[in-house]
Amino acid sequence: MSATTTKVTAKDAVKRIGDTTERALSYVQDPDPQLSRLPKSTRESLVADLPPVTAGALLGPAALARHLVASAASGRYRDLFALWELFRTHPDECRPVLADRPQALEKARAQLRTAVRLGLVGQADRVAEDVRAAQGLIWEWLRENLQELAEVVSQRPVVASAVLDREPDFPLPLPDEPDARWLSEAAEVAADITLHPEVSRRLAEGVDRLPPTVATLILVADRYPDRVDVLLDRVDLDSPEIEATLAWARDHGRSERLHARVREQLERAAHQDRAEALAVWRRWQERGVPLELPAAAKAPTLDGLDLTRPETASFIALLAAEGVDLAPQEALEKLAGENRQRAEKAYEALVCADLPVGLPKALEGNPIVKEGTRCPHCLAWTWVRPGHEARCPQQARAQLDSTPGDAATEAAANDATAAPSEVSPTAAGDSADGHLGGDPTADAADADGTGSPDVDQQAPAATRQA
Repeated sequence: MSATTTKVTAKDAVKRIGDTTERALSYVQDPDPQLSRLPKSTRESLVADLPPVTAGALLGPAALARHLVASAASGRYRDLFALWELFRTHPDECRPVLADRPQALEKARAQLRTAVRLGLVGQADRVAEDVRAAQGLIWEWLRENLQELAEVVSQRPVVASAVLDREPDFPLPLPDEPDARWLSEAAEVAADITLHPEVSRRLAEGVDRLPPTVATLILVADRYPDRVDVLLDRVDLDSPEIEATLAWARDHGRSERLHARVREQLERAAHQDRAEALAVWRRWQERGVPLELPAAAKAPTLDGLDLTRPETASFIALLAAEGVDLAPQEALEKLAGENRQRAEKAYEALVCADLPVGLPKALEGNPIVKEGTRCPHCLAWTWVRPGHEARCPQQARAQLDSTPGDAATEAAANDATAAPSEVSPTAAGDSADGHLGGDPTADAADADGTGSPDVDQQAPAATRQA
């Protein structure tokens, strides 16, 4: 034995052979000369410290075949593909191994059958990979399973395409009019691979029935550009994906069709409910859709509108820019005399719309407002609606006008004032005018700006009389 061979360690063997089935199979096809010259006793002494697949490759094709049979029978059914490749190149060494292990081979075949059944109702792409990889006897086993489940196979486009690519005459009952799920799956697959012509034809015929998602829009724009408008007409304007769809349409010059549908939605809302029309108008404005407020919703009055809503403040600002004064200060003062908690919301909405309103006297020293929780720039209560610091126009102007050092100081001050803290128990009531203080955190959770019930109405009758 040479000095070189005695220095081979388990780590060296793993490095040269590998610890995966693919690398072990490659090693058997082209063994390392130094490892091949190792005495049998040396190789057997290394086996205990090697991964099973590495040990099998080191000991030769027969040992690797034994490992692959046992591995496939235990659940790693894809080792059957490697077993067939090993048998194809080393039939004499593998044939005795296979003949001695019929039960293990049957177990491996059962594992393959189970994998096909589970894959067809789950990860169908794995079954498609198996269809492309299987050879010889293993393909015959797989083919039998696919024939038994032909109806299910035809419902999974990726598997059906792989089977037909391999055997164009394979008896598959593909659907003549695929449903939306089939079409959606086929479209998703078509984005990555080329489908078999029969599958691709059914997808092309059913493009109009595809779910109008961003993924399908991308596919249709690439392969069927003349059908994009049909999908855009079916986009759900209330879908959680609508902003992504709008962005895609904008980037591809297809916005006008969606914008036209939004304008129709706004017109319908304006003829049914003016307040709802304003909510729709502001919602789409925030999403970047340019909209003109319909005349039916543009009456110069606040009748029927909730002053605490941000869209009402935006409406007042719109009319103010056109020279129509709806007297928001007077409306705010009146609301403050009725319900200070709702007035706090209304004031925050109005100042964020950059309207020239001042804090009503009824809100000065409001006991439900914790000290330090008012915006230092506009005096709005920052707890009534989350994110005031990002919306406050007066704060933005102050930061632009200040020096970098002052801006940093103001930002630190804003962070400190915006931090929530518990309301003092002494602020629970207001004996001066009979109002009871509400829990400020209750309004902080009202992110959409809806008004809470009058605080006075929530108080027990006995307390109000007192």
